[in-house]
Amino acid sequence: MAINILSAITFLLAFAFLRLQPINDRVYFPKWYLKGARESPSHGGAFVRKFVNLDMRSYLKVLSWMPAALKMPEDELISHAGLDSAVYLRIYLIGLKIFAPITVLAFIILVPVNWTNSSLESSKVQHSDIDKLSISNIPVGSKRFAAHLAMAYVFTFWTCYVLLREYEIVATMRLRFLASEKRRPDQFTVLVRNIPPDPDESIGELVEHFFLVNHPDHYLTHQVVYNANKLDKMVKEKKKMQNWLDYYQLKYERNSSQRPTTKTGFLGCFGSKVDAIEYYTSEIERIEKECPHWREDLRLRSALEQLKTFLHQSANQIPRTIGEAIPMKATFFITYIMVDGWAGVAGEILRLKPLIIFHLKNFFLVKTEKDREEAMDPGSIGFDSNEPQIQLYFLLGLVYAVIINVYNQEYESAAAFWPSVHGRIIVALIVSQLLLLGLLSTKGAGQSTPVLLVLPVVTFYFYKYCKNRYEPAFVEYPLQDAMRKDTLERAREPGFDLKGYLMNAYIHPVFKGDEDDEKFSISDEPEAEQVLVATKRQSRRNTPVPSKYNGSESPSLPEIVNDQRL
Repeated sequence: MAINILSAITFLLAFAFLRLQPINDRVYFPKWYLKGARESPSHGGAFVRKFVNLDMRSYLKVLSWMPAALKMPEDELISHAGLDSAVYLRIYLIGLKIFAPITVLAFIILVPVNWTNSSLESSKVQHSDIDKLSISNIPVGSKRFAAHLAMAYVFTFWTCYVLLREYEIVATMRLRFLASEKRRPDQFTVLVRNIPPDPDESIGELVEHFFLVNHPDHYLTHQVVYNANKLDKMVKEKKKMQNWLDYYQLKYERNSSQRPTTKTGFLGCFGSKVDAIEYYTSEIERIEKECPHWREDLRLRSALEQLKTFLHQSANQIPRTIGEAIPMKATFFITYIMVDGWAGVAGEILRLKPLIIFHLKNFFLVKTEKDREEAMDPGSIGFDSNEPQIQLYFLLGLVYAVIINVYNQEYESAAAFWPSVHGRIIVALIVSQLLLLGLLSTKGAGQSTPVLLVLPVVTFYFYKYCKNRYEPAFVEYPLQDAMRKDTLERAREPGFDLKGYLMNAYIHPVFKGDEDDEKFSISDEPEAEQVLVATKRQSRRNTPVPSKYNGSESPSLPEIVNDQRL
């Protein structure tokens, strides 16, 4: 424990020192560079100032970032990093709210109850001093198990109370955020799957015709989601060639007296020497003409043999088996949480891996400013991987009783993942109750089974109550609020080209170019009048809807985009 706490403090101090050095500025503030809000620090005088901060006064405030980060108001954090980031931090706060009182009660009540026994000392089982703090030190059939039974109720009700309060707070935050934020493509989008094939029309024709006929007042355009992963390698190769072409063109502009040359072999060190600009131009043209014919490779992983053996036993023996095994693994999981929770999270703020990779790329690979931007790629918080990791801490905790300057979020779900967080904590709570039930059955406290069986039932009904009361705020949007927001947007921007705004929102990254990131323009042209459409199907001829397939102007790109807020 002392080693992990010392490691965490060391990581924090190293971060506080490294972030002050000019050479690391792009590593610890990449988000601001990409937004154009920060430039490389310029220092006159000694050459060393470009790499090392020689201002001694800045080192006196080396930890000044901590109070500023801790005191940042939640509204400011939402405005700066989005609601997802703010709610993600609230998951950590929930852990503190749940486990801080539980820890205090456990030390005051459960630790003395467990410690004052001598069951482990009288047995021949090898144990450590920390095992004396666990329930395994209570003898079989002891009345002291009543303390654990009572604390199970206290822990359950406290956890449910905290979850109820947080669910209400996050739901309110989400509704306020949706009402105040600017438009996003997903607010106008409906995903349609399993479209039946049609012998007369393509998927794009079928989708467009269906929505224009059945939802003419809400449909704008649609977009077929392509499986373009096969093109990814070719697109990366083209970008690489384009980057080399930009580099040699820039080199030629600086010295036009000599044309740059390169070798066509491995790493540009072997092969025949050719004109670099002409070579990379021809390579780009070749890639644009080629068509890939790769096949996808599917690989399946086998199940663990241990899981197979575990599941072959009787179902009613599973809680008992786990209940016997868990006390033996308590030391391992405590060590895991200390290492991953203290040193791991503190190591994340140091960004050691991005720091090393950036300087290696900057020294060996960076040729253009675009290379430098790619080298300092900030990445984003992987909610799909980080959030389950936190839930693992909740599970282990219940069983065992850098956002501001770095990450540039790729999407904003407006805390849509919160019901999943709530559900997983509930699952962890129920698992802890069932395991306690199995553990007490091995300790000769079977008479407590009816009392403990009440807890999972109560916890499940609490989950259903929260789901019915609060989850609609995360899956639906009030029609009245949507109409009010649409009316305000039309009044503020009467000529906004919503169709153009949605057109490229869900194009596969392979098909996107750099110019697609620009803002959409305002269109002052009135919408085209509806015309008769002659479809390919005899039963749908002369339907009064526009279509691109008969020459009239209509949605062009084959996911279905629909005005979801109306």
